[in-house]
Amino acid sequence: MTGTAFYKRPKSNPLLRPHNAEGYRIGWKYKHQFKRGHLEEEMTYGEALERSLALAKAEPDKTFWPELMFETPD
Repeated sequence: MTGTAFYKRPKSNPLLRPHNAEGYRIGWKYKHQFKRGHLEEEMTYGEALERSLALAKAEPDKTFWPELMFETPD
């Protein structure tokens, strides 16, 4: 899609985050480096929140959070 603008739509409501809302993944970044990324697995907000807390305990040099996924047009 060169030269055309398109808009991404969120997979869930970004303002309301009930624990059963689908369309989230886990984002991460290092605390003292310029590297970041995300896990590709799609899950609910509650699952992503619990897993990010568990990963933060296991890897204290990184920060983890639930990240909203977006749909892109084909």
